[in-house]
Amino acid sequence: MDRASTKQLATLPIEFKLNGQTVLGRPDETIIETAKRHGVEIPHLCYAPGLRPDGNCRACVVEVKGERTHAPSCCRYPTQGMEVTSDSPRARLSQKMVLELLLSDMPEKQPAAGAPGSPYRKDS
Repeated sequence: MDRASTKQLATLPIEFKLNGQTVLGRPDETIIETAKRHGVEIPHLCYAPGLRPDGNCRACVVEVKGERTHAPSCCRYPTQGMEVTSDSPRARLSQKMVLELLLSDMPEKQPAAGAPGSPYRKDS
């Protein structure tokens, strides 16, 4: 039997669990891309298809079984047998906390006379 080339291995599906459901991912797609393809929404701010994933905002963090810290799903690739949770209370709390911290760090901007307030702040 011939050995598989790296190019052939890159096309093989990766089976892993996402929120308790077995899904098939590809080695060339991140967890957030696999989740989107399977109808699972993961909050994100800095991720956009076609742009380099940096994981700067940390809004898309997920839990990976066996790992102590959360992983940004926009720049993490699945591995065979990995167990990922994006909707656990711990993951949701971290996602919410990141968004609250970013919101609290927004500069106060006074709208011009007659202009509506910022669409990004609840109090304007």
